[in-house]
Amino acid sequence: MQSWIWRQLRVHLPDDWELLQFTRNPATGRCVFADRYQFRFELDWRQVSGRPDMERILGDYRGRLEEDGLKDPRRISHGGREGVSAGLPDGRASSRFGLYFEAEQCLVEAVFLWPRRRHDATEAAVLDSIAPEPVTPSGQGRWKAFGLDLRTGAHYTFEKCIAEPARHQVSFSAEKRRVWDHFSRRGMVEQWLDVGLSPWLRRQVRHGYRVEREVRQERATHTLHRLQAYRRHVNIVDLMYGRRRVDAACWICPEDGRLYHLSREAPMGRRPRTRPGAALRCCGGLEVAL
Repeated sequence: MQSWIWRQLRVHLPDDWELLQFTRNPATGRCVFADRYQFRFELDWRQVSGRPDMERILGDYRGRLEEDGLKDPRRISHGGREGVSAGLPDGRASSRFGLYFEAEQCLVEAVFLWPRRRHDATEAAVLDSIAPEPVTPSGQGRWKAFGLDLRTGAHYTFEKCIAEPARHQVSFSAEKRRVWDHFSRRGMVEQWLDVGLSPWLRRQVRHGYRVEREVRQERATHTLHRLQAYRRHVNIVDLMYGRRRVDAACWICPEDGRLYHLSREAPMGRRPRTRPGAALRCCGGLEVAL
């Protein structure tokens, strides 16, 4: 099993179930997982104003299955979590559970699609794992997907996600897009990295910034490269909110051979605001924070 954390919801899934479809909207959305053959699992969420009528929701599940032509819909339960299962016309099986997390006021639906009959042990392990991921005391929210294990502001807006072979990148913003956190993980490094890590890190800094500080560090068998850059020319917005600064770090993890990169671009006023930090983990031996 491997753990996934999305929208402050955690779930453990079999290693060969990969995330194929996702929604960035924290109020309502879904993530869909599949193995090499078919869709296997869907996690839906919806922000609600109060405790929903779970009996009515389960009745709606059953009615929906009947409308879709599924056979023998019936109530099922596991560990106090109630659901409905049914058989598909082609011999496959489907099950759907409803979960409500009161503190987060979040209704979650877990939908399974089984190639033949239900796999009770896997279904039970997945259901037991679904839970809210707590926000850290400093206000950070954790995300874990596509090989990225990161922390950013819990209420930062999820702006962008790139999920391509050998390249995964996510970006978050805050303070009306004046603050940006970027995280990436890149594979096949030996095929495309044509310079050292320090020059590569400089290339990631946007045009119009000047690198004023660079540091190389050795930590837990990893070689880190860090830099700090400031906007060259102060504009009106900088006068209002402070001169913009970029803090960034990159390294190649010796355990998986991939290049990890994180950066934060934010205004630094005379009295800098206290913001939740950004952090990225590559393996059990290293987490880098900005």
